[in-house]
Amino acid sequence: MELESLLKQYFGYTSFRPGQHEVIQTLLDGRDCLAIMPTGAGKSICFQLPALMMPGVTLVISPLISLMKDQVDSLVNQEIPATYINSQCTFEEAKARFAAIRAGRVKLVYISPERLENEFFTSFMQSLPISMFIIDEAHCVSQWGHDFRPSYCAIKDWIAALPERPVVGAFTATATEKVKEDMMNLLGLEKERIFIGGFDRPNLYFRVVRMNRKLDFALSYVQQHREDSGIIYAATRKEVDRVYEELTRRGIRAGRYHAGLNDDMRRTMQDAFTYDRLQVIVATNAFGMGIDKSNVRYVIHYQMPKNIESYYQEAGRAGRDGAPGECILLFSRQDIMIQKFLIEQSVHDPQQQAVEFRLLNAMVRYCEGNHCLRHYILTYFGEHPSWQHCEKCGNCDQETVEEDMTEQVRSICLCVDELKGRFGMTMVCDILKGSQNAKVRRYGFEHNSAFGMLGDFTLSEVRDMVRQCIDDGYLDQSDGKYPVVSLTADGRQALSGHQRIVQQKVVSAEPVPELPKRQQKRRAGAIDEDALRPLFDTLRAVRLELAKDEHIPPFVIFSDATLWDMAALKPDSLEAMSDIKGVGSFKLHKYGRQFVSAIQSYIDNH
Repeated sequence: MELESLLKQYFGYTSFRPGQHEVIQTLLDGRDCLAIMPTGAGKSICFQLPALMMPGVTLVISPLISLMKDQVDSLVNQEIPATYINSQCTFEEAKARFAAIRAGRVKLVYISPERLENEFFTSFMQSLPISMFIIDEAHCVSQWGHDFRPSYCAIKDWIAALPERPVVGAFTATATEKVKEDMMNLLGLEKERIFIGGFDRPNLYFRVVRMNRKLDFALSYVQQHREDSGIIYAATRKEVDRVYEELTRRGIRAGRYHAGLNDDMRRTMQDAFTYDRLQVIVATNAFGMGIDKSNVRYVIHYQMPKNIESYYQEAGRAGRDGAPGECILLFSRQDIMIQKFLIEQSVHDPQQQAVEFRLLNAMVRYCEGNHCLRHYILTYFGEHPSWQHCEKCGNCDQETVEEDMTEQVRSICLCVDELKGRFGMTMVCDILKGSQNAKVRRYGFEHNSAFGMLGDFTLSEVRDMVRQCIDDGYLDQSDGKYPVVSLTADGRQALSGHQRIVQQKVVSAEPVPELPKRQQKRRAGAIDEDALRPLFDTLRAVRLELAKDEHIPPFVIFSDATLWDMAALKPDSLEAMSDIKGVGSFKLHKYGRQFVSAIQSYIDNH
């Protein structure tokens, strides 16, 4: 019962989310743990709550300075004694923080992994009782991961050198089997319990839009969602600058973030976005793990990322507060060439390059297939959903019709069989379309039986059919920089002509930026956003003024999800306000009256 009362007192929740209680109890029992929990599942509470209950101090490894600042600001706002030590601290600030730590006035200390290489810091911490050592974004230890950080590899030896070994907890949002093995082996976990939470984010709506007019789409979408906070990810600095300039030219409060900007400019842009002074920020993946902003309502990927891990982590920055978010990926074939070029430029080890291309091919399959997007992601991360269609993603929402595709599938299988598994999808499509290009003629493929068999279709339609054959198991596509297509046993059976093949075909429609109409209401509940929007905006204005007074990000006071609940339930007293999710006892007494008053004033005037 003590855990639940502390959860309500400090964090404002009356019950734990799935998986939280088990992780917390494991750490309190003095056992190491590895917790893989999706963004938005509340993994921070899993170590923050035990830190309050344990004697001594908890050391938290956090990969980015901006991330630790946001986390500490949020904890301090909830009257949880926390601090951080990093390169941005002045000498006087660092001195005061070390004194507070030594005096036992701090429960959580956030540092970067590089801080472990500092002799003074190491000597200082070895003189203190460290009850718990937490590694956030633990996937950074693995070279097979997407954010490898060499300094994470020093953690194991640093812990081993302590006079008394603390409980060790490793946390991350996404990890494949190989990365999971590295985390267990390289971080020095002992007799650990492993918790793998469901990767599903039911409040997020995933969509892939295949198109070339990306700028038109992005501009239209942002203009239609002026009330929402969003991120647009692009693959290159040049593309970031182009989108940013177009947005600002149209009067959108936009910012940009990439490695070509100096440190001060990047920090200014991130702060402006965090504090809601910007509506949208356009960024490369340099705008990474430091994003702790909970009220991001949409993430648009202007170009395809290099792997599913990166995509899901970046897309997962939408809807961290549990309220609905939309994740849109704008895809064109040129994206594949861009990512291949970036891999070749940044990765020189042949073995690692092969890994990167394998991950890229899985990302391409996500973009090109007509499968359920949510099912594809969950399967990729090792889950086995009992359903094939979620009915809550762009592909599942598409209008489809059943169509007899027997002859088209046979033609595709014949073409692949003739090529003997030596060529990729582009050559297969060119032959089926009947293209007379130089490469087709060089190999004499214009004389193949399958040449021109699908000549009545566009090249894009042919590609969709071939991709569907891969998804349906008639063809197999290899990994590597140049994936080749080969015939499977099912494909050979289809080629024999003894079966009728029926496939679901998408009814083509021009993609539009708007959400499907049934998605306009909050997917996380039965709340009608249109009806509640005026009161929500009133409460958001109150939150913004309080945040300005305290020089903290607005979402640190209350999340958007909490404001929507206030707007729906309209609490008329502090007692009623205490029932709102996300309103803990400290925040209730600190801010409750202002919000109750704002709600009452709104009701009186309407």
